[in-house]
Amino acid sequence: MTKLANKLRRAAGLPPLVTIRSWMGIFSAEVETAKVATVDELAAVVRAGGYACVGSAHSYNGVQIVRDATAVILRDCGLKAMAYDETAHEVTVEPSVTILELKTFLMARDRRLVSSGNYMAQTVIGALCTGTHGYGREAVMAEGVRALEFLDGAGRRVALRKGQRDFRYAALAFGAIGPIVSLTLKTAPIESFEADTVICRLSEKPRHVTDEHAAMFAVFPYSDRDDPTIALQTIRPARPGEAPRKMASPLFTLRRVSEFIIKRYWVFDRLFPALRRPFQRLISRLDVHYHNRVITDPRDLDYLYDPTPGLEGARQPDILRSMFSPTHTAYNLAFFVRLADAPEVVRFVMFQADQYRKLGFYLKSMIGVRELASKSDLPFAANFKGPVAAIDLFADVRDYAWLERIQREVFAYFPDVRPHWGKSAIVDEWADTLGANHITALRRLHEKHYPGDGLRGTSRMRRLLGLPVAPPGTIATAPKASPNAP
Repeated sequence: MTKLANKLRRAAGLPPLVTIRSWMGIFSAEVETAKVATVDELAAVVRAGGYACVGSAHSYNGVQIVRDATAVILRDCGLKAMAYDETAHEVTVEPSVTILELKTFLMARDRRLVSSGNYMAQTVIGALCTGTHGYGREAVMAEGVRALEFLDGAGRRVALRKGQRDFRYAALAFGAIGPIVSLTLKTAPIESFEADTVICRLSEKPRHVTDEHAAMFAVFPYSDRDDPTIALQTIRPARPGEAPRKMASPLFTLRRVSEFIIKRYWVFDRLFPALRRPFQRLISRLDVHYHNRVITDPRDLDYLYDPTPGLEGARQPDILRSMFSPTHTAYNLAFFVRLADAPEVVRFVMFQADQYRKLGFYLKSMIGVRELASKSDLPFAANFKGPVAAIDLFADVRDYAWLERIQREVFAYFPDVRPHWGKSAIVDEWADTLGANHITALRRLHEKHYPGDGLRGTSRMRRLLGLPVAPPGTIATAPKASPNAP
C-alpha cells in the first residue's frame, strides 16, 4: 500500500493498512493492526471480532498471515509481565515476552527452560503455538506448559491446567485458540553439559550417541548418498566437577587441517554457492573426520551450548552454529518423520535434490536432523505418536516451492510424516496423519469458545480443521476496523 493510498484512507476516516510478512517474506498481506497495551484493550479487540493473532511473525509458511482480519501483533503489545513460583519451580509469562527475555529472567534465578528454539526474538507464546522445539527428551516447548489462560470470543478469560479435559488441545493449537494471555511453564535447574561436535559418516553416528545423549546432526546433501558425511552435535549432563572448557587441536596435524577447512565451510558455502556440490563431494572423498568437545557454562543462554556465558552474538561461530543458523539467509521448510526412518528419509531427500539439480535447484547449507527422543501427550505435537526426527531443508527464497515438492514426495513414500506448524507447507493430507478424532476435538474446542467468525485463520488452516473457508474474492476486501485502531 502506497503512502498516498493510506493518506486517502485516513481522509475517509479509515485506519491505515500495514504490510505484515512471513519470515523471509514469501507470504504477505496488507491489514489493519490493533494497538493494545492491556488485557482489557485486547479483550475489546476480541469482542469486536474479525481478528488474528501474530507473535513475532517468525513462521516461514504464512500461518500468521490472515488477509481478511485485524492483526493483533502480540510482540508489540507491551504485555511482558513474568513471575516465578519458587515452590513449584514454574514461571508465568504474558504474550509479549520473548524467549531471550524469559531465559534471562530465569537465569537470574538459576533456572532454565527445558527446551527452546534457536530464534531468541520469538515470543514464547508464539513459539509454543507453532510447535517450536529443540532436541532430546521433552524437546517440544509446549510439553513444558503447566497452565494457560486465553480470551474467548466474548473477551472473557478461560483458564486451563494440565490434566483438564481441553488442556492438551489448547496447549498446542496452532492458532485455533487465541489470544493466549498467560502461560505457565515448568523449569529446570541450570547445569553444565558435555557437548561434542563430530564430523563423520552417517553410518558411524551410533558410535557417538548413547541413550543419555541428546543428538542432532547436519547432513552434507551433496556428499555420498549411500553413506553421507554429517556434522553431529551431542550433549549430555557434564560429570560433577568439570569446569567449562574447550578442546584445542594440536598444531601441524591432519586433525588441525580438517578443523580449519570445516570451520570455514559455511563461508565458502555462502560466497560460492555454485561450487557447493563439488566442494561437498571433495570433503566426502577426503573422508574428513573431526571431533571437538566442550564443557558448557551453566549460565550459557545459547541454543547450541558453548563454554561461555550469555549469548554467542559477539563470538566467532563454529560449524554447528553456522550450519544450523541460516535463519536470515534461507527459506526453511521442515517436517517430522519417525526417528527410525530418518536415515532413509535423508537419503531420499538427497536423491530428490540431485534429480532436481538439472532443473537448476540446489539445497542450501545442510539437511538438518534434530532428534526428539520422547513421546508427547499433546495430540498436535510432532512426537505425539513416539520419537521423531525433525527434517529441516533450506533453499534460496526463490526456490521455496521446490522444498514443498520434496515434502510432498516424502509424504507419499513414508508413513506417519507430521507437520511443523511454522515451517511445513500446510496441506489437506496432514488430516490423515493427525487423526480425524483429534481434528474434530480441536474444531469443537474452537467452535465452543469462538462461535461465528471472530477468531480467523488462514484458509489452509481452516480447511484442515473443517471450518468454513472465506470465498476467494473476500481476501481482497478491506478488513473490519478494530475499535482502537489508529
